[in-house]
Amino acid sequence: MILVTGGAGFIGSALVWGLNQKGRDDIVVTDHFGLGDKWKNLARRHIDYAVPLDQFRSWLDTNSRDIEAVFHLGACSATTERDADYLMHNNVLFTKDLWDYCAARNIPFLYASSAATYGAEEEVFSDRHEHIPSLVPINKYGFSKHMFDAWALKQTSAPPAWFGFKFFNVYGPQEYHKGAQASVVYHAFPQVRDKGQLRLFKSYRDGIDHGEQRRDFVYVKDIVRIMLHFWTNAKSIPSGIYNLGTGEARSFKDLGTAVFGKTCWSFTFLGGNDSNRGIPVEALIGNDRQLMSIMSQLR
Repeated sequence: MILVTGGAGFIGSALVWGLNQKGRDDIVVTDHFGLGDKWKNLARRHIDYAVPLDQFRSWLDTNSRDIEAVFHLGACSATTERDADYLMHNNVLFTKDLWDYCAARNIPFLYASSAATYGAEEEVFSDRHEHIPSLVPINKYGFSKHMFDAWALKQTSAPPAWFGFKFFNVYGPQEYHKGAQASVVYHAFPQVRDKGQLRLFKSYRDGIDHGEQRRDFVYVKDIVRIMLHFWTNAKSIPSGIYNLGTGEARSFKDLGTAVFGKTCWSFTFLGGNDSNRGIPVEALIGNDRQLMSIMSQLR
C-alpha cells in the first residue's frame, strides 16, 4: 500500500488522483478532517481508507510490512502561523519520526519542503545541498521546513530513497479549504467574475512597478507528475532535496492577463502587507543541472 499524509489537502488529494490515474487505489490517507469539507477532496478518489491523526502512530506500528512508500505532505502549511512550538511539532518532529520509521524499515520517503525556506538575501534559489544550510528564512513556517531539510542532509541513517521537494507557488483545483493561504489564481477568479477587478498588493521595492512582483507559478498536476516520476525512478535518481517549479518567474499582472485575458477587467492595487516585501524579485528554480535533466524526461 501507499501512505499519503495530508492526503485530503490540496497537493495531497491531487497526488491521490495521480496514483489513481496509474491504476493504484491501495492508498491509505491520514489527515485532519475535523468539521470542515476537506473530505470532499477525496469523494471522487479511490483509496482503501483514511486514518484519523489520533490513531496514526498505532496504525503505523501494525501496518509497517504493507507500506510500499510514504508521501509525507501533511504539515502546517500556513506561512502566517505564529505558534513556533506548533510548527516544530508538526513540521519538524513529526517528519523526523516518519523519516526514522522509513529508514528502519527500508521504505522510500518523499516529503514536502517549501520555497519558503529561501530568505530575503537569496539572489539565486539554489537547491544544491552545500547551499541549503546557509539559508535564512523570513518566517516561522519557512524556518520549520528549513530546519528539517538541514537535519535530513546530516543523517547517515536514511530511507533507501528519499526526496524533499521545495514547492514554489502551486495552484490548481481543490484549494477551497485553504482560505487566505490559497493561490492568487484561486482568489483572483471570483474577483474578476464579480467585480471585473483583480486586487494585488502594491510594490514597495524600487524598480518594481505595482503588480510586477514575480513568482514561479506551477500547476499542481505538474507537481504530481514529478513526484510520481521520482518515486517510480528512485533507483536512478540521487536522494536529496529538489526545487519544484517551472524555472520561470512571472509577474502577478502577467498571471492575471494569462488567466483572464486582456479585456473587460482591470487591476487595483492595495497598500499594506505586500507579499513582495523582503523577497527577492525572481523566484527561480534551482540551478541544478541534474534536476533539469530529470524533468526533461517528463516532456
